[in-house]
Amino acid sequence: MKKIETTSIKYLIFQSLAIAIAGIIIWPLLDLFICNVITHTEFVYSVTDHIIEPIVFGCILGIVLWAVERKANSKKEKKNGRK
Repeated sequence: MKKIETTSIKYLIFQSLAIAIAGIIIWPLLDLFICNVITHTEFVYSVTDHIIEPIVFGCILGIVLWAVERKANSKKEKKNGRK
């Protein structure tokens, strides 16, 4: 299988989707835990809070992590004498 470079757009899309999907799974579970254990309130599932917000968060976090990794790779390549 061909390896995807960490500076490519394919990697950015894959990373953002992976973070968004993980967020869609983990975000409601964390909210359920907080409602039942800490605040003792009723858990109410909503599309905006438990689907849209994790997708937006995943896309933003994916872009930030990709940009940081891309910058680190370019610094490493400059240090090694490649361009």
